[in-house]
Amino acid sequence: MKKIFFFLAAALVGLNVVAQNETGFIKGDNNIEYKIFPQTGGAQIKYGNFIKMHVVQLYKGATDSVLYDSKDYPAPIQPVDTVNLPMYYYSILMQLKNNDSVVMRIIVDSAYKNSKMPMPAEFESGKYLYTAIKVIDLFTSKATADSVIIAEQNAAAAKEAENNVAVLKEQTATITQYLASKGIKDYIKTPTGLFIKIIKKGAGKNAIAKDKVKINYTGQNLAGVKFDSNTDPKFGHLTPYEVHLSQNPAQVIDGWEEGITFLNKGCKAQFFIPSPLAYGSRGYPPAIAPNEILMFDMELVSINAGNAPAVKPAIKSTKPVVKTKAKPKTK
Repeated sequence: MKKIFFFLAAALVGLNVVAQNETGFIKGDNNIEYKIFPQTGGAQIKYGNFIKMHVVQLYKGATDSVLYDSKDYPAPIQPVDTVNLPMYYYSILMQLKNNDSVVMRIIVDSAYKNSKMPMPAEFESGKYLYTAIKVIDLFTSKATADSVIIAEQNAAAAKEAENNVAVLKEQTATITQYLASKGIKDYIKTPTGLFIKIIKKGAGKNAIAKDKVKINYTGQNLAGVKFDSNTDPKFGHLTPYEVHLSQNPAQVIDGWEEGITFLNKGCKAQFFIPSPLAYGSRGYPPAIAPNEILMFDMELVSINAGNAPAVKPAIKSTKPVVKTKAKPKTK
């Protein structure tokens, strides 16, 4: 797991303070506690504003780990209203000014009490999840906010594409060496950098982009550490995963979307997916490290032709099947 590093400006030294001093939190609604770190000056946030933020989410337990840091993404811009925000969150943000910061915390038991997502095994009962927000800028119109979002997304996508060229070259060599070390031969290598080993041939035609398919899968890294599976009871979801291949934006990571079209009903295969076709430079903490090569054992259970929309996964944390790029990818 990634250790905690704090990249926020001086106001968010609050997170370091919190690590040493757990006092001074105000009890809010929905079992949220919060502590505000005000800065001098700065316009007061008002209803209908848009705020550009730096957000860090972390779990503080026996092993502290960063779950999300928006420095790795285009900075989120949040509309401040009661339509897009739950009241407990809205009421906290409305107390802030431009450049202020706030640290919110909730006990993990409360956070997952009514969630469809199971609490991660590494989380301990009674420990806290923290969310730290630094207000970077304040916009009064949607048009201004949208122009900033588009510019930052384009810049991030260009940088990611440039980095991916070097990463893909390096990881292609790594995967090739790994396959040789395991005696894996007769694999398919696609122009994008995906490696596919057919373990058992199926019957009928391969899946195509219009199809809706059901998949059994187990995902692990090259060290053999599993991070998700719908065939292993440990992960708590044992039904075939449904993927609609023509869904836009893509429902799954690029390596899945391409690889599934090499499979037919009953086919079993292994996918070896370089990080640019998976979770990229950001990874999917804490399960998937940045720039991590992934390996999936895949079985195509069924193919249904047509354009009926796919059922969205009940457990969003199953990311090998839920997309996360500069455009979101999937687990």
